[in-house]
Amino acid sequence: MTDSVVKTGDSSKRTDGPGSGLSVQADARTIFDHVLARVLPESALRRTVHLNEAANTLTVAGRKYNLADYKRILVVGGGKAGRRTGSELVNILGGRITAGVLNVYQEQAREPLSGNIELFAAHHPTPNEAGVEGARRMVDLLKGADAKTLVIALISGGGSSLMALPVPGISLEDYVAIIDLLLTVPATIDEVNAVRKHLDPLKGGGMRKMAKDAGGFISLVLSDVPVTKTGVVDDPSVISSGPTVGDDSTFASAKKVLTSHNIWDQAPPAVKRYIEGNLDREDNETLRKDSPLLTAERSQYVIIANNDLAMEAAKEKAEELGYRAHLIGCKTGSVADKLKAEVNREMENIWKVVSSYLIDHDRVTFASFSTDGVDGRSDLAGAVADQDTLASARENGIDYKKYLAKYDSATFFKELGSEIRTGPTGTNVADVSIALIANPDKTDRKIAIIFGGEATVNVNLPEGQKPGYGGRNTHLALLAAKKLDEQKWG
Repeated sequence: MTDSVVKTGDSSKRTDGPGSGLSVQADARTIFDHVLARVLPESALRRTVHLNEAANTLTVAGRKYNLADYKRILVVGGGKAGRRTGSELVNILGGRITAGVLNVYQEQAREPLSGNIELFAAHHPTPNEAGVEGARRMVDLLKGADAKTLVIALISGGGSSLMALPVPGISLEDYVAIIDLLLTVPATIDEVNAVRKHLDPLKGGGMRKMAKDAGGFISLVLSDVPVTKTGVVDDPSVISSGPTVGDDSTFASAKKVLTSHNIWDQAPPAVKRYIEGNLDREDNETLRKDSPLLTAERSQYVIIANNDLAMEAAKEKAEELGYRAHLIGCKTGSVADKLKAEVNREMENIWKVVSSYLIDHDRVTFASFSTDGVDGRSDLAGAVADQDTLASARENGIDYKKYLAKYDSATFFKELGSEIRTGPTGTNVADVSIALIANPDKTDRKIAIIFGGEATVNVNLPEGQKPGYGGRNTHLALLAAKKLDEQKWG
């Protein structure tokens, strides 16, 4: 999955010397390969979790667990990285795992991990019945945990959908309908989660509540949310709707989300009844952040890979390739400089940063990709563009404006052969974008500017017209191609 299966443009149209378009594009792909290798679940888990067989201890991020204290080890969870994380945990713990349930993306459930872990073929972004059944099995395991049970929860991006479990009285159809309604408003991810956490007993700390009697509880997490409205980097309450952590939202705030967006009246009756029936009641509320279940003695929460790690890996490889690398918004403790706004606005922000580094005759190559390998509605991870991209399109009779207008950026890059294609990677730590600067007159001038986060795409099309195949990364790359073409000819 980490091999580059990436086409390039027609090499006969360019020279491939130092600083040329093709050599710098190759550098971008090499950097992305390194990023993926660093944030794959296997390597992330190996850096964090270690078994000492002789001492019968498990060390997780420096904390030791004496396995003699536990008669059972249970594994639960789900997300886009669920299968690969689970597979590596089996490699580490082997037969010590007593039982487990993981909800993974459909085809990832085809081959079993071990006889003790059940895989359920859940779906993303729309939950399915198989995912609901897997979530029910998790509930059974969690409620059976006692003081001699160590629970290990594997959480990653996509888990909100893959581990969906509507509360009794609300059908899966109603559950999907209210989430779809929120997404079309559109509500922020924090608002969507405030509602979802109150319609789903696993979310908002529900998974931890169900295992209230467990002797130990470890959450191993890959974060796909470097930026949210909360302003908290890698906010645990947002990742997969926070199934193992505390939460501040309430049934009242869930109702407020629906009323403030003027969609309360459109909500399914069962959803409205359940929310109204639980206002000012605590028994079905999410887990409070000051819960004794969340003390350091009873719970450990470890982010094993995130967007900052991906950015640092990009910097590491860029420097190996001879670039002077600059990270924008990495490990600042703030979401301020992460990509988070609409793609057109973000391209302006990116260009402000990039242009401040430019001198005469510099060439810029821009590449952007999603670490999960799936960019929006496309089957690509992203794309690469430079100052020759639109010239090549013109020579081939391709009008980039049509692709921008139809939100069909992935098709544009496929036709030029400048796509980044990895297939689903089995990890998810959001996106990485890179601007590589080289100068044919100064062969030692090589600069890499690295951005992280996730931009958004607001689709505005005539009624009845569906968007094409694209996503935030291919759209960013096409907007970059436009900028670079303007620089070239302007």
